[in-house]
Amino acid sequence: MNKQTKIIGALLGAALATASGVAVAESSYGYQTSGSGAVTATARVNLSITVPKLILLRVGSDNTTIDTLSWPLTPTWVTAPGTLTSGTSSQNTAWNGAAPTFPVTSATSTLAVYAWTNGPTATINCGIAGGLTSTPAVTGGPTMTDIEVVTGGTTPLPHPGANLGSCASTAFTSNSLYSGTWIFSLAATATPASWPAGTYTGQVTYTASTL
Repeated sequence: MNKQTKIIGALLGAALATASGVAVAESSYGYQTSGSGAVTATARVNLSITVPKLILLRVGSDNTTIDTLSWPLTPTWVTAPGTLTSGTSSQNTAWNGAAPTFPVTSATSTLAVYAWTNGPTATINCGIAGGLTSTPAVTGGPTMTDIEVVTGGTTPLPHPGANLGSCASTAFTSNSLYSGTWIFSLAATATPASWPAGTYTGQVTYTASTL
């Protein structure tokens, strides 16, 4: 067997060993002609552990369910009836001529929020495509700034902004489990009495990112 054949055979053997899952390591020897004294032989093996990068985020219901937060407002005026019946016309009422109000109550909507990542740095942001739209189409209605958000829970994930009109990239810690709530409410500074009648809808997208 010539030298070239030996080299090809050695390379082929190494390739087969690697393909079959057998680790290939170094080899060396120690030698002392006198038969006394210490000699050594060393062989090195490289080690590699790969941890995949993962990020998880849940706001509200899990899986594919998108929660809807609603704030139906009820008008009131001096001597207004205790109950207003939708779809009625020409109902008798006492009224002294003062403008009605649409009280912003303390009603809140609470969503469970969870997040985790093992990436080196992590942020969460929110975005609203097109803001709030109205049906029928009107102008001068509520804005995302009128919806406030506060955090709660054991280890709350920071909300990216005090209200939905001030979304900003907000950092959170890697390799830490966040388990808390976001509490949504209409701001006390909201002025529903100045908003045209209609149904205002929009969608917020939360994005957790890691580098």
